Amino acid sequence: MRALALALICTACIERPFEEPPPAQARAQVDRSALRDVLVPPPGDATIVGAVFGNAAELLGYKLEPPQMVPGQRAKLTLYWRCRAELERWHVFVHLDDATGTGARIHAEHDPAGGRFPTDAWKVGDLIADSFTFGAGPNPLLLFVGFYTEGENRLALTAAGRGRDDGNNRLLAGVLPIAH
Repeated sequence: MRALALALICTACIERPFEEPPPAQARAQVDRSALRDVLVPPPGDATIVGAVFGNAAELLGYKLEPPQMVPGQRAKLTLYWRCRAELERWHVFVHLDDATGTGARIHAEHDPAGGRFPTDAWKVGDLIADSFTFGAGPNPLLLFVGFYTEGENRLALTAAGRGRDDGNNRLLAGVLPIAH
């Protein structure tokens, strides 16, 4: 018995030349049956964009409701994504910049679908509707979109589609009009 105990102690003290690799980061688990309002294709009247981030997330388009913002009222913006490859955990950022150049900006940083469907739960082929509301001001807004992680690292904009790359991995997807 002493020999067995001594052998176990000696074995435990032997330096191992290789460490076990860290476990792969677990993908987020979500109840997909609770996402029927999220896992939908874009409607026919969505503005088409076709931009791709990191060769993994494609911004198919967006829809503004109402189609022209009314100053002082809430507007709903829905971004329509397609997952082209598995993603790590990224957050969506939306910058709504005053188109008249005042420098005013509405920030809408968020996890997709109000946090219910993080990017690391997306599966290849998923179509995702990501909606949020904001208060409309008096001027049209430039719609900038992208992905970021903590520390302001941004996912590369690999194809701008019908949008425009601003050079900072941020897509100018379009202009949101205001009703006069």
